[in-house]
Amino acid sequence: MKKLAATVFAFLFTLPCYATNIVATVNDTPISEWDVENTARLLKIQHPEKYENASAATLKKDALTNTIDNLVKIQKAASLKMKLTPQEIDNAIAHLEVQNQMPRGTFIQTLRKNNISEKTLRNQIEADLLWLGYLRSQANHVTISDASVNKKIQLIRAELTKQGVEGDSVLSWELAQGILPENVNPSTALESKSCEAFLDHISIGPHPETAQRGWVNPKNLPSELYALLSDVAVGETLGPLKTPQGMLLFMKCNVRSQRVMPTPAEVKEQMEMEQMEMLSARLLEMEKRRAAIEYK
Repeated sequence: MKKLAATVFAFLFTLPCYATNIVATVNDTPISEWDVENTARLLKIQHPEKYENASAATLKKDALTNTIDNLVKIQKAASLKMKLTPQEIDNAIAHLEVQNQMPRGTFIQTLRKNNISEKTLRNQIEADLLWLGYLRSQANHVTISDASVNKKIQLIRAELTKQGVEGDSVLSWELAQGILPENVNPSTALESKSCEAFLDHISIGPHPETAQRGWVNPKNLPSELYALLSDVAVGETLGPLKTPQGMLLFMKCNVRSQRVMPTPAEVKEQMEMEQMEMLSARLLEMEKRRAAIEYK
């Protein structure tokens, strides 16, 4: 019996450090170094550009803040008798995979590949969903008047006008282009019946890297080129235009009109989202001030 007790005692002191290494508490609920490390790894996956060149100290600080925020949100929801079932969290993960066009189970596989506990992701989703429910209960604090929507629309239209946009839409051309050397007959390329065939002919020259295809705003083209291409119909070619590199050829592949001026309903929705984000930040800061947060 004494030997067993000694073994258990020794085992307790050889547990991984995250079991006892507490870095903070929120209303007496502990946050371990293990929690923070897992959150840090999750943040790196969720925001690769933000943390690609970030220092370890910055990442650790953000991870601790994120973990505290999640715990504050969950505790606030608990005080309001709000909770989620494990199935609801499973459904949220599956929905995220569908949204990102991922096969089912991809998120969990990614977590395992990056040595991240599934519990970390589930805690984050639980906090976000519960907090969203709480925000909706406070939605009466978010009111967007028709006057403010109209003012925003006027500002958007003024900015578009400054950019040279007339009306609610902009015209875009899909162009294919490339350069052939002067000693190569361009007739085959110019007689192409499709942009694919056109680019195939351009690519056989000494400058295959010049064979390009993409959408452009016609107003951003040089004025002389814009005037020439304005008379070219879809499926027709332009050229050869003599350049120092060789003969420049174009084909107009497609034309589309793209709406850039949002509708009043879209403007109002965007303004409501911005207001909700501000409300969320304000309420979270309030709850954090009320909470007993201690750093170890």
